[in-house]
Amino acid sequence: PVTINDSMNEQVKKIEIYTTNIIEEIHANNKNRTELDVLLNLKLTANDILYITDLCIIADSTKHLMEILNKLLTKGISLYVINLNRNIMTAENESFIKTLQDITDFQSDIVKFRTRMGLENYTREGKNLGRPKRDDKNLRNAIEMYMSKKYTLDEIKEKTNISRATLYRHLDR
Repeated sequence: PVTINDSMNEQVKKIEIYTTNIIEEIHANNKNRTELDVLLNLKLTANDILYITDLCIIADSTKHLMEILNKLLTKGISLYVINLNRNIMTAENESFIKTLQDITDFQSDIVKFRTRMGLENYTREGKNLGRPKRDDKNLRNAIEMYMSKKYTLDEIKEKTNISRATLYRHLDR
């Protein structure tokens, strides 16, 4: 139920021109797209044509679109985008798919680059990456309390704020 360009009724009318077999998700979340998964993995077979009104109906990102297009290509299924009046999965549109793959790779590279730059800036400012280290004094106290066998784990946690997992992890060292 994505209604960017057309209402649900308009989408149904446009699709009914080509087929009466209409499949609809009950939500617009990009997670848990069960109907789409069943359609792509179980229902569609070679030489089928999947009709959609817009590309945003089937995919949530260019990467997601490429994954779907590759799956359709592998299975020999055509994808017809009604509002573009175009069958995406034809030999003539091979350059479109290649260009889309290049754009997807570009977006991925940009994310990697920005992440690396952010990490470098963070360390250049003298900040430490990862979780902050536990206070050594508290950890030493927790280990001493544990080794004395006079305290329960709950008492150790309450007095030192060192969790059981952290205590056991440091006892193993």
